[in-house]
Amino acid sequence: MAVDQAGNPMNNAIIHSSVITESSRVDRLKEGQAQQEVGNQCTELEYNVFSQDSSAQVELYAEGPCNNLGISRQILNISFLKCECPIGLKPIMSSIECKCDCDPVLQQEYQITNCSEENGTIKLESNNNIWIGVTNTTNGSGYVVSNCTFDYCVLKLVNISLSNPDEQCAHNRSGVLCGECEPGLSLVLGTSRCELCSNTYLLLLLPFALAGIVLVAFILVFNITVATGTIHGLIFYTNILAANQSIFIPFHNPLTVFISWVNLDLGIETCFYDRMNSQAKVLLQMIFPVYLFLLMFLIIILSKYSDSFAKLLSNRNPVAALGTLVLLSYSKLLRFIIAALQYRVLDYPEGATKVLDFPNNSNDIVWLYDGNVQYFTPGHVPRFVFAAIILISGILFTVVLLFGQWFPRCSKWKLMKWTKNTYYNGFMDAYHAPFTPKHRYWVGLLLFSLIAHNLITALALDTSLPVLSAGSITVGLNIFKSQNYPVYKIRFNDLLETLFFLNLAILAYGTLYIGNINESQVIISNISMAVAFILLVVIVCYHCYEYILKTVPVLQNALKLRKMIPRVRKLERYEMENKETWTNAGRCDPYTDGAMEEDDPDRYITPPIIRPATRPDQLREPALDVLAPLTTEDYRPAPPPPQATADNAPKVTHTVIDVIKSSINE
Repeated sequence: MAVDQAGNPMNNAIIHSSVITESSRVDRLKEGQAQQEVGNQCTELEYNVFSQDSSAQVELYAEGPCNNLGISRQILNISFLKCECPIGLKPIMSSIECKCDCDPVLQQEYQITNCSEENGTIKLESNNNIWIGVTNTTNGSGYVVSNCTFDYCVLKLVNISLSNPDEQCAHNRSGVLCGECEPGLSLVLGTSRCELCSNTYLLLLLPFALAGIVLVAFILVFNITVATGTIHGLIFYTNILAANQSIFIPFHNPLTVFISWVNLDLGIETCFYDRMNSQAKVLLQMIFPVYLFLLMFLIIILSKYSDSFAKLLSNRNPVAALGTLVLLSYSKLLRFIIAALQYRVLDYPEGATKVLDFPNNSNDIVWLYDGNVQYFTPGHVPRFVFAAIILISGILFTVVLLFGQWFPRCSKWKLMKWTKNTYYNGFMDAYHAPFTPKHRYWVGLLLFSLIAHNLITALALDTSLPVLSAGSITVGLNIFKSQNYPVYKIRFNDLLETLFFLNLAILAYGTLYIGNINESQVIISNISMAVAFILLVVIVCYHCYEYILKTVPVLQNALKLRKMIPRVRKLERYEMENKETWTNAGRCDPYTDGAMEEDDPDRYITPPIIRPATRPDQLREPALDVLAPLTTEDYRPAPPPPQATADNAPKVTHTVIDVIKSSINE
């Protein structure tokens, strides 16, 4: 109960006033608290006092004759607490209350304006694909803000507390740039998710090994190799989609499996072993291609040193199959190089404490796929060296394919003697075989375009540039091809590749037009992949048809007759026109059709670009390379021609034709 100076109880309400003394003028009470009316009972008084000083005094007195004189005045000493806000929020300029709002750094640079003072959270918008790390500075909290890697961060409206930065990570990830899994979890193959795995999944090595054998056998049996020219468009299409899978294939569906398989990827999500991290996952991508290469090298060696194994292969060419696997693995190897060499720079505010325990400098250079690994440190160097070796080999391989058709012309130079090597020519013939003599650079041009696109994808800051790059490169290749038609010897191959190019161009420009991922973009993606899959089925059916023709005896004889009869008629016609000169030296070569004009680039009845021999030492001689200017001295030495007399000339003529006819009958 309130009493007066004499100790008598107060029967009426009093007016209670307060002022702040011994403090700066900006200090003040909240509105309505300076003068309060209270009853004569004990009443709790509430004051909100704000000051720039660490302490102040508050005078309390009742309104009356004595006012604030004598014992009517009560003085309270107050110590002020600092106005503190949750991490990510800063006090706003107010002299009457402690209020928090989004940190100006986050507001101005990253457009984060929705913060909750009660929950201490900030709201990340769906288009803010960023990761925010928190550091300590002399002025409070500092921020390390970076674009989030791939799909490691949440891409939806979410409230996060920067006191727990892992809340912004998706798929059970954590750490700097969400680069690692939460404790106890493992990365999953085929995705960025982290799950609880066990070492039992190592048994998957058995089906992987069997799948490699099946793939090699399928390529060899049905002759689906680069030497036929039917799969170049398919490989280019799937390589572009694999480099931009998150853009062109936003959601997983069964059609994406065949895209992954053509790129020698798994295509499904599965564990592999316990505690697998990003470093191991990147290296594991190389296991399957290396395994396939070892299988093909083993087959080539066995075919060279074992006649029985060579007969088992029949006329199938393992060198061409090896070239096919190299082309199938090219995009995967390219993505491994980019993954091993990519980095991200974390910029720290001045005077900030490092997020990572790295040497003291103004920034940290970390590996892009795992921000917890510093770039070019013992944990990163092995991948860097391996990627550098593959990069140098890939550049040399692409240059050889691009300019290889002109190398034989320089074979007389000491530096270019290697172009006469039998193994080199046999390997390069696998890539040159399906093309017309003027366009045997085509595979090299496709690979060069693929490199350019992957570099643009790796360096681009948004998704529009890679999509525009894919469409522009494809349209450019189509225009160039139309100006140099035909590129392939078989027009069917030109048609197939053009269809794949048009399909990819429509997908790219359709995705660019739609913009954000929505139902329309998913429909375009599914239609494009369905068309590509149908074309793949057509290619397989075509090769199966060719395989049946060559394995069924009746059809095999019919096919042989169909191919040989026009050649026999051509020989007969030429012999009738050149009865007197056909036996001249250099004109009797069984590998030529007799027409030796300089403007005829294909001077063979059967161009020995790829012989049916399976042993490398049975491949054609380098001197037979039709890419170089040919003279009569370049042909394989023929048996000495018979004397050109009236008695034996017709007899020899019929002998050549009889040999060809007898091969048909057999």
